Amino acid sequence: MKIYMIRTVIVSAFMLLSGCGLGAPDSFMQMNKQYWETMDIKQSVKYEDAWQRVIYIVTKKFELDMISKEDGYVRSAYCQSYFSEDMQNERYQIRIVAKFTPDRKKFEFKIESRIWDGKIWHNGSDVRVAANMRRDFMNSIGDGFVKKQGVVAPATADSLHAQ
Repeated sequence: MKIYMIRTVIVSAFMLLSGCGLGAPDSFMQMNKQYWETMDIKQSVKYEDAWQRVIYIVTKKFELDMISKEDGYVRSAYCQSYFSEDMQNERYQIRIVAKFTPDRKKFEFKIESRIWDGKIWHNGSDVRVAANMRRDFMNSIGDGFVKKQGVVAPATADSLHAQ
């Protein structure tokens, strides 16, 4: 009986931490820190072409909120989950943030998702959307291994540049 209670507590804690208790899809991962996925760009793909490919991939699934070709930066607006027909409401939203490194040899992106519990937004990432975007980017511009880099979410407005 004691093992059953411990197992129940562990499963309940995992569900709350992963976002299941919020009514989020299984692919939602609630987290306090965000990570960038980084990939090398194929040497045969020049920046102009890589930029066009990234914009094409992003705009197939998201509406753009901010774009700067000179800075190599694009961010979409939050939108409803586009992979799940059962979550077509504004409670669960996803966006992508993507950028090229200054030398234009690497490409980085992160998926930000959030779910509204009626009082506050719970932030995290969507692993299914990240996997699909990773595949699309790798097939189009990527060359080699995708790395994840942890970045602690800013605690104050002074550290917004860290995100």
